[in-house]
Amino acid sequence: MRITDHIANSKMSGLQIRAVIISIFLIVLDGYDVALTSFSAPYLQQGFGVSKTELGLVMSGALIGMLIGSILIAPLADRIGRRNMGVIATSTIAVGMFIGPFATAEMGTGLLVVSRILTGVGVGALVSVVGVIISEYTGKRVYPIVMGVYAAAINIGGLLGSTLVGPLLATYGWQFGWWVGFVLSALAAVLTFALLPESITWLAAGRRRDSLERLNGLLGKMGQPALDELPPTETVRVVKAKGAVRTVFTGRTGIYTVLMMVGFIAYMVSFYFMTNWAPVSVATAGGDPALAPQLVAAFSLGGILGTVCFGLIGGKANLRILTATVLVLATITLSVFGLVGPNMPTAWWTLCLASFFVCAGSAGFYTIIPKLYPTLARSTGYGIVIGVGRFGGIAAPILGGAAFDSGMSMGTAFTLFSLPMLLAGVLLVVLNIATKRADARDALAAKQAQTRRARASV
Repeated sequence: MRITDHIANSKMSGLQIRAVIISIFLIVLDGYDVALTSFSAPYLQQGFGVSKTELGLVMSGALIGMLIGSILIAPLADRIGRRNMGVIATSTIAVGMFIGPFATAEMGTGLLVVSRILTGVGVGALVSVVGVIISEYTGKRVYPIVMGVYAAAINIGGLLGSTLVGPLLATYGWQFGWWVGFVLSALAAVLTFALLPESITWLAAGRRRDSLERLNGLLGKMGQPALDELPPTETVRVVKAKGAVRTVFTGRTGIYTVLMMVGFIAYMVSFYFMTNWAPVSVATAGGDPALAPQLVAAFSLGGILGTVCFGLIGGKANLRILTATVLVLATITLSVFGLVGPNMPTAWWTLCLASFFVCAGSAGFYTIIPKLYPTLARSTGYGIVIGVGRFGGIAAPILGGAAFDSGMSMGTAFTLFSLPMLLAGVLLVVLNIATKRADARDALAAKQAQTRRARASV
């Protein structure tokens, strides 16, 4: 039995609870960072005098950075440690937030785009690391609930930002949102360095000379027995021999990776179109920039409820089929939001409902993906899938801006951009079929091997 299996089946210790709380706080911060341009977009458009397509590029800046962070930076966590990567990621977010307020209309939006890219690099690296830490330190009994809260944390950050910071932008300017983000990110870097424990499985893999000593220290704090030596496993040997990236793309794991990459790209197109353009569309139609934070609050609240509800029922259902089902419902409700139009409060409630299902889908992806990979390839596999998905996120704000600049109606645009979630749902069904067949073959092979051993012993 693996170390993480012992931990998962034991009562959660204070160290585990602390690791989960800090990890969720870091994702709340990510949620604020990602939502910042959504509720500040009308103020940016007024302050810089840009078109919706140009505004879409600013919105995509963080997503470009998240792609870089997820694919190029996050895999380094498998070498330098996931806690160290967390410190680097939060520090990078702080730097990105710091330089943003120095952008001016005379300079154009270039510095602002750079600010968002740097912030996104930190977010992309942090998301993959935190997801692995939570999966290792969470007890089996509460795992679906914790992962639901983990997915909801992104929306909690957006909700807090839109309700507490958003209304102040009219008085203090869009720059105020960036300064708040800088202070919070600097605090997060300190907390990560001081309080976040290292990954259990990373230490068990023996990446450092003092891995056994550090691992036993953590096990002792969790009430687990100390180890005499590091526990080598076949998974570790295979990953070390092949390399993490090759493992992610080899055999049946490679098939799972491709299915999830395509599915997550499709999901991200719909998700980031909704989060970036729903608030701006309603605020522009109503002629009131203050409506944008209200719409961000609507999809954040709907997202929180959706992900928590998903977590509550996720442990009692087939996660892949459940996620596919909510994505179908998300497609329908997001289309309805666009068709009913921008009039308040109808727009608020329909967006809240759409976000309920859309964000429940994210809880499904974040729960399903880490479990597809062996230990030493987990951060790499998770980072690659999440990172490649950012291509869809990058394209969505720019394509959405171009669609609106071309005169496309709100109903047509939201219906069109909701359809990729249907594709994501279909691919999850395919993944479910593939994994069930693979598990059946493994079970048959194990039974045959047991039979041969029994005959040989006679």
